[in-house]
Amino acid sequence: MTLDEKIAHHRRMAEAYRNAYLSQGVQDGETYEAWKFAEDGVYASPYFTGDEVFPFSEFPADTALAATMEAKAYSLTFPDWKPASFKYWTADNGFVMKTRWQGTTTGGVGMGFYSYSFVNTNDAGEVLRWETHVNDEYSPFLEVAIGVSGPFHGTGEYVEALHKCLKKAGVTV
Repeated sequence: MTLDEKIAHHRRMAEAYRNAYLSQGVQDGETYEAWKFAEDGVYASPYFTGDEVFPFSEFPADTALAATMEAKAYSLTFPDWKPASFKYWTADNGFVMKTRWQGTTTGGVGMGFYSYSFVNTNDAGEVLRWETHVNDEYSPFLEVAIGVSGPFHGTGEYVEALHKCLKKAGVTV
C-alpha cells in the first residue's frame, strides 16, 4: 500500500469501529468491517490482561465474539450504551482512538468512561498490535454493568466475567 492508501485504510478501520458501536450493532454480532488480524498479532491492556502482552490466538473467544459479549452484557443495565464522542488519528503504521462511552441505566442513572486504543498494523493493513487503556471511571461503570471490575489478568478473566453476567441474565451469544 502507498502512504495514502495506508492512511485511508486506517481511517476506514477507525470509522468501522465507531459505526458498529454507534449503531449498537456489535451486541447483535456486527463486526468492525475492514479489520483483519495478523496471525502474529498481539493484544495488551493494563486493565484487561494485566502487565502481559498476549497473542490474539491465546484468547478464549475471538475478538468479534468477545465484543458482542461485552456489548450484550453492558446493554442489560445500560440499554443505550454507545459512544457519546469519538476521535481518531491516523498514521502510516496505524491509528489511535479516543472514545467516550456513555449509557443510562434502566433506573435513569447516567454513567460513562473513556477508552483509548492504539492500533498498529503491518504492511498488509492487518492488526499487529492493539492496546487498550481506560480511565478511572471504568471500574465503577463495570461494577454497575456486570457486577465486577478489574483490573483483570491473563486472557480469560474478563471474558469469563462477561459470560457469567450473560448466563445469570439468561442471555446466550
